Amino acid sequence: MVISWIKLPKLSDTNVVKLPGHVSTPIVQLNINAITSAGRASEEQALRTLRKTLTLTDEVRGSIVSDAQHLVKECRKHSHERSFLDQFLAEYGLSSSAGVALMCISEALLRIPDERTADALLSERLSTADWAEHLGHSDSLFLNASTWALLLTGKVMSLQPSITQNVTDWLASLVANVGETAIRAAMAHAVRILGNEFVFGPTIENALNRAQRLGTACSFDMLGEGARTTRAADEYFDAYVTALKAIAEANKDASNPSGMSVKLSALHPRYEPLQRKRVLRELGARMHELVALAADVDVQVSIDAEEANRLELSLEIFEGLARSKALRDWNGLGFVVQAYSKRSYAVVDWLEDLASLTNRTIPVRLVKGAYWDAEIKAAQVDGLPGYPVFTRKASTDLAWLAALRHLFASEHLYAQVATHNAYSIAAALRLANGQRFEFQRLHGMGELLYSHAQTYFDDMPQVRVYAPVGEFRNLLSYLVRRLLENGANASFVNRFLDDQLPIEDVVQDPIEVVERRQFGSHPQIPLPPDLYGESRKNSVGIDLGDRHMVEGILAVVNSVSVGSLQAKASSETEIARSFEKAAQAFSEWSRTSAPERRQILERYAELLERHRAQFIRLLRDEAGKTLTDAVAEVREAADFCRYYGAECERRFKPETLSGPTGEVNVLSYRGRGVVVCIAPWNFPLAIFVGQVAAALAAGNVVIAKPAEQTPMVGRYAIELFEDAGLPEGALQIVYGDGTIGSQLVAHDQCAGVAFTGSFAAAKAIQRTLADRDGPIVPLIAETGGVNAMLIDSSVLLEQTVDDIISSAFRSSGQRCSALRLLCVQDDVEEALLDMLINATRLLLVGDPRDEATDVGPIIDTDALNRINAYIERVHPNIVYQYELESSFRSTHCPPTIVQVDSIQAVREEIFGPVLHVYSYQTARWKETLESIRDTGFGLTFGVQTRIQKRAQIAAEAIGAGNSYINRDMIGATVGVQPFGGHGLSGTGPKAGGPNYLLRLAEEYVVTDNIVATGGDKDLLRLED
Repeated sequence: MVISWIKLPKLSDTNVVKLPGHVSTPIVQLNINAITSAGRASEEQALRTLRKTLTLTDEVRGSIVSDAQHLVKECRKHSHERSFLDQFLAEYGLSSSAGVALMCISEALLRIPDERTADALLSERLSTADWAEHLGHSDSLFLNASTWALLLTGKVMSLQPSITQNVTDWLASLVANVGETAIRAAMAHAVRILGNEFVFGPTIENALNRAQRLGTACSFDMLGEGARTTRAADEYFDAYVTALKAIAEANKDASNPSGMSVKLSALHPRYEPLQRKRVLRELGARMHELVALAADVDVQVSIDAEEANRLELSLEIFEGLARSKALRDWNGLGFVVQAYSKRSYAVVDWLEDLASLTNRTIPVRLVKGAYWDAEIKAAQVDGLPGYPVFTRKASTDLAWLAALRHLFASEHLYAQVATHNAYSIAAALRLANGQRFEFQRLHGMGELLYSHAQTYFDDMPQVRVYAPVGEFRNLLSYLVRRLLENGANASFVNRFLDDQLPIEDVVQDPIEVVERRQFGSHPQIPLPPDLYGESRKNSVGIDLGDRHMVEGILAVVNSVSVGSLQAKASSETEIARSFEKAAQAFSEWSRTSAPERRQILERYAELLERHRAQFIRLLRDEAGKTLTDAVAEVREAADFCRYYGAECERRFKPETLSGPTGEVNVLSYRGRGVVVCIAPWNFPLAIFVGQVAAALAAGNVVIAKPAEQTPMVGRYAIELFEDAGLPEGALQIVYGDGTIGSQLVAHDQCAGVAFTGSFAAAKAIQRTLADRDGPIVPLIAETGGVNAMLIDSSVLLEQTVDDIISSAFRSSGQRCSALRLLCVQDDVEEALLDMLINATRLLLVGDPRDEATDVGPIIDTDALNRINAYIERVHPNIVYQYELESSFRSTHCPPTIVQVDSIQAVREEIFGPVLHVYSYQTARWKETLESIRDTGFGLTFGVQTRIQKRAQIAAEAIGAGNSYINRDMIGATVGVQPFGGHGLSGTGPKAGGPNYLLRLAEEYVVTDNIVATGGDKDLLRLED
């Protein structure tokens, strides 16, 4: 057998290619390096830099605090005047179970089309919260009635004293007497009431009429989730166009003209950093058309802020608009800056340069930020060196002050100060120094605060209302996000009217707070590299939103020399020699202490990350990996080494066991001997390294066989172990197909096998081991599965579709954990399939060398032919198949969606981008679970529902090795989601889990009878 592969130099410290810190050509015409650098700074460094810009005298700082405290006092005197939404947030914060329950109900209830699921949601949420703690607290009968959703037909029912004395019994009797249907209708009505308090109007016409009646200037926000399909993006675009024309008409008679806010994610379904070229071309043209219309009718448009990894892309689009000749004389193009971002000050600086360069005034809405918790989690999951946001609220407040001061100092920026905070209002008025600006508040919030600010301050500017517009059904997730932000325990909105809190605690100088904390980050939020504490380091990822980083890595990846090398499958002689060398090395390696073994694995993990670019190239060229998949695989390999190293040191210490006095019993572990590791081609680095690292950590020596299709990845990984200090002979590599694997496991010196691959191959290995003479040899086998995801009608379709596409089509479906069978409740099947098909249509199937590629090639021709043959058999049931370019038809499989009428119709694992869809009735969801379980596979399972009890029942009923609730089903994290199945899906124990090493080790106990050699001294010395 002759294999073509990439020729790389042998690894050594002298030829490690170092990634550049930045590229010389900025990604936009204006220099964005300062923004990039600010994002990479540590939190302490960022705060100290910002503090230097805030040259405020003690007198000014003191006056700001004094003004703010006075404002809070006045508001507390008139707390009965606050809006219903303010009352709601004050009563239901994140600290209350009822608050969380109500948010969950409001997020899902009106979206659920069937009564059974709606009743199940209500039953769960009404029973899990402590409603008694809220009943009667408010002086608002309206709020108390809303607590129990008794707004029947719009009539508020008074609450009897008996209700407050035994809330639990009252609620049980209410459900029994009135019925769940009536309670559901009442709660739905209550949620609508809350929504009406929050939404300015269901249509732009309604909203404009309301603004006219109130005499309020607004920035209208057209509600909805980001687009997942072209059709949704077109609908949002049309809604924006309609709104612009209507606002322009209304502005003719308005003394305070209104404007509009635009979400870029609503106007392009692939608004993602790696889709940059496509987004700049398509969204850039669409935004130019929209903004040109806004300029023509003279309606201000602000580009709303979104997730941190989209910031640079947003700035590129914004710069293109600002430089447009058609918009040269118009000053209505605005941008939103989030102060919780470490880059906020640098962004304001960049906007000032852009405004100066284009000779325009740019309105800048300065907000605190809307996705804080999501940004924290994303940075941890992605393995970033730090967070893009500050981890303390006071730090965000300081950054907000610094950015505000910068805005006021600018000649070309118009400050739109968005806040519901008394300190922020007072600070803006003190720092403006005659500069023209405006305040902005969210509709339904801050009315009392601004009302008294207008009374207290003589120089209050215009207050513009950020006004959500849309049907209530479209606001649900948006509403919950706002409730969570403003109902958070640290939120000013949630605290300033609480008489139990001293005003001095509610209003504080953020500069003083940050300095008192020595500019430190939150002690309970570790940096992403420190996520696992002292046990191990988190692997290093890539910030895909940082163009400098992405381009730097790609430059190195593409610079690696490529050649060809012929290699033959290992001969019987070579295999025998490998076993001989390994057996000779076992004596020395087995005596190596656990801490020493860990040190070698730690060094190896560091080398993996230092040579990341080379491995990305190998994974791309040999296995067809996309950039994101290759980065994730290098990270997983490093995680395996660090985790098994830590587990080795933790678990392989001699342990003294309890027993009778006078003897000592010590349990210890040691390696078994030569362990054979057989890795698959779909994860040729991560699984290969994981198997090897585990066997070595347990004190074994290893003979490793990489997959026939990916030998170069294996060779390169083995060479790296040598550089990490592994003794010669402890790790041998052999090449070849399945016949070579059979020879390895049949060898009489094979003392253990770690295998990942097909079930048939695992059974063959099992039979070979059973037929051998001598000791029983342990086998760890991880095979595939017909992995299912169950979806009910309570889900948010946009999030669910994202998870389905990632689970089914990422890595071209060539994952053991990939989604194969989608079971969807019939009430939402049509809507979900429509969105899923149209979202799949937008994937880029193509060359993995292109960073924008979503779906790469199938591993080889044989595999592709098998998949295509299956697709041909089920062709009549195909509901969608991606249209491939002709140049890819010999290497790629198009994502394909197949409708099936039973779960039993999916009898085998199709290892490619083929998704089967089965529709079930909600009354038969438990039977559906039983059918999934009866397939005999037990690898991964997904369930998507807002009903927690239903999710738990489903996960327990299936009992898969890995069950995922409300997320995708792939990408198990080492040590966090140990991976592996049972039944037809493997033997266990789970890779990346606490029991894996023990299967590869021998236990032995030494008992020492100390009484026989002089007595039990400790016992004899006991005092009476």
